[in-house]
Amino acid sequence: MASNSSLPVQQVGGREERRLLTDRLEDSAVLTSVRSSFSAAYNEARGKFVAALPQARAYVLPDLIGPDGEELAVDVAWVGDPEAACVMVAISGVHGPEGFCGSGIQMDWLTLMKDVSLPKGVALLFIHGLNPHGFAWNRRVTQEGCDLNRNFVDFAVGAPANPGYDALRPHFVPPALEGPAFEAAQEAIRAFKHAHGERAFQMARKAGQYSDPDGMFFGGFEPTWSARTLDAIAREHALDTRKFVAVIDVHTGLGPYGYGELQSEHRAASTSHGIAERMFGPSVTSADLGTSSSIPIEGTLQLYWERLIGDGRHLYLALEYGTFDIEAAQRVLLADQWLHVHGGGDRTSAFGREVRQRMRAHFCPDDPIWQEAVLFRGRQVLRQTLSGLTQMTQDDLGLQP
Repeated sequence: MASNSSLPVQQVGGREERRLLTDRLEDSAVLTSVRSSFSAAYNEARGKFVAALPQARAYVLPDLIGPDGEELAVDVAWVGDPEAACVMVAISGVHGPEGFCGSGIQMDWLTLMKDVSLPKGVALLFIHGLNPHGFAWNRRVTQEGCDLNRNFVDFAVGAPANPGYDALRPHFVPPALEGPAFEAAQEAIRAFKHAHGERAFQMARKAGQYSDPDGMFFGGFEPTWSARTLDAIAREHALDTRKFVAVIDVHTGLGPYGYGELQSEHRAASTSHGIAERMFGPSVTSADLGTSSSIPIEGTLQLYWERLIGDGRHLYLALEYGTFDIEAAQRVLLADQWLHVHGGGDRTSAFGREVRQRMRAHFCPDDPIWQEAVLFRGRQVLRQTLSGLTQMTQDDLGLQP
């Protein structure tokens, strides 16, 4: 049998010896990037981003600081032709500690972009840490206590009702995390599930509510600082005048461990959803069609882009990476909310530091295998997005419904 002369060899003691395949795999570009792309703290992640993009503009959150006294800001950088017809917008940190994953992906993409050119007519807009207070303090919500991805309803028209939430309101964040009060709340939740089903419970808990500032998944009474900042960023870069805008918003916590699900927040019958399917293929899922790991939710960022740009001229896709199971998520989110409703809210206390660590570990596992999967999938999405936008610049009707 002929030898495979393409395998790498090295000189050892005067003789040739082949390098092990395992060594090559462990030295892969993705694993190398894992070690440099992910960060342990907000100020480290922000420092890496600004160092890579010194032209970045900081939208500073006033009057608040991070756990180490650091400034909090949304950092924004444009890469490519300022007049580009098609723009990819990469967002991290909508849900606080999920920003560690999104920032890691952004850093990996920036490493890939060194010494190369973008396709003609295509530019990238990086938005790092859209919810900087939640990112720094490992809270899913903003400094106003709002879930930013429920905050984009049209408040002038009126926020949607969530009767399921109202029925369970006193039980979602009970006065204690154990003991009789906790067990009574759990029993009420089990009774609701028995009567209405698991999906109805998930809708009641997660779809969004606009009545209870102390409750989880609270969408707010008005646009948050982060929502207003996003609008300022989009208008400064004239995104509403571009031919096409593709928004990739990185999230974590739903789905299989390490897999990045591309969730279309568009209506299934919309032109934009059809474009998403043509650009990314059958990996795109839809809450509207029931194919997503996410239930339909209210007030998402998709509503903002829809109002700004319109159907058929933009995509909004949540790149959602699975971590741990739903029950684990419920436990860590309950502890986080309980701390602020019943526990005094001190995130520098012993319990506060424990909650912060648990939030960080749940939404961005410190596991190089998980992080490797994250970056590999992220590179796929970057490649597909750039390919699709390039076709858009060329009026390739293959992407049109």
